[in-house]
Amino acid sequence: MVADVCGRLEAGMHARDIVELAETRLGEHGFSTWYHPPEVEMGADVGRASPLPRIGKGPALAAGSLISIDLGPATNDAYGDFGVTRCFGTADEPFVLQQARECTRAACGFASRWKTCGELYIVSQAWACNQRLTLKNKNAVGHRVLPREGLLATGFPRSAHLATLLPKNRLHRLHPVRLDGMFAVRPVVSDGTQSAAFEEMIYIHEDVKCVLGRANLAEVGTLPG
Repeated sequence: MVADVCGRLEAGMHARDIVELAETRLGEHGFSTWYHPPEVEMGADVGRASPLPRIGKGPALAAGSLISIDLGPATNDAYGDFGVTRCFGTADEPFVLQQARECTRAACGFASRWKTCGELYIVSQAWACNQRLTLKNKNAVGHRVLPREGLLATGFPRSAHLATLLPKNRLHRLHPVRLDGMFAVRPVVSDGTQSAAFEEMIYIHEDVKCVLGRANLAEVGTLPG
């Protein structure tokens, strides 16, 4: 679905226009609701997680603009959480965008049943520092993807979204629990002027490890052809 929305972007669109576009495409992809409302950020706003795109216009999309789109399409039983940053109207990617992709690949590749949630945050931060960049995630680089069961069955999937605010469901530095289950990973990398982020979903259980929808790590941070 993220690829579909990206393929329909046009110069002059504002973040609010792209949010509305995503909402019109939701049903076309077989989804009925959102795990979280569509998040669209442009330029210096990438990584701020501001509600302004839903209530104000903000900057207009133009050639060379960085745009981040984070979508959480859902049904009554399951949801996804995926995001991408694009440099609109050009094939030339700035360094920060390239490294945001590589940082996400590094985090996904590092993850295993032997690693903890906190180590996933630390490896993301170390990657950014090694590239002389900054990890903008102050609290966590992602969260658990929770199933519809127990208390979460009521109000799902929004109940699951609220539950990811709890520290035990966050990929934060001080989380000592080993990775087991499904997680959404989204390190936000900044060069001080621009920021970029990619969000992928990983599944880890015993000897099984995969990045959902990806044949290998090289596909992480790309859009389907």
